[in-house]
Amino acid sequence: MTCYDKAVSLLAIREHTEKELKAKLKAKGYSDDDISASIARLKDEKYLSEERFAASFIRSRLRKSPEGKGMLLMRLIEKGSPRQVASDAVRNAWEEEAYSGPLIRYASSLIAKKGEEGTKAVLLRKGFTPSEISSCLKAIADEREGIDVE
Repeated sequence: MTCYDKAVSLLAIREHTEKELKAKLKAKGYSDDDISASIARLKDEKYLSEERFAASFIRSRLRKSPEGKGMLLMRLIEKGSPRQVASDAVRNAWEEEAYSGPLIRYASSLIAKKGEEGTKAVLLRKGFTPSEISSCLKAIADEREGIDVE
């Protein structure tokens, strides 16, 4: 299998950063020249996109275990996303309030286990701001009282 074909098969499974893809291809024994040529071609063909990776990563993290803006930004940068791309993706997710629903679901399950104060502590550790936490807890309380929050 050529380096390019291997890269396409990896991208078919999930989005990757350029850094991740290079590391995986290097580990498979492909030469630096083959990797560079493949990465360039993938970018030209729009198969490799740092922006798409960042958006996908944020959606996934919010769905599995919601985290605040700072934590998501840090994780994206650790994965190899360029700082500006990561920052823009996080900002877009917050402008669209993509975190709100997952945060409410997560906090609702935490309240049952840890109570409200324990939930606040967990959410603070996960990087949510006090105002985001307050809004979330208010939405949960309103929902329990039967008030439509939408």
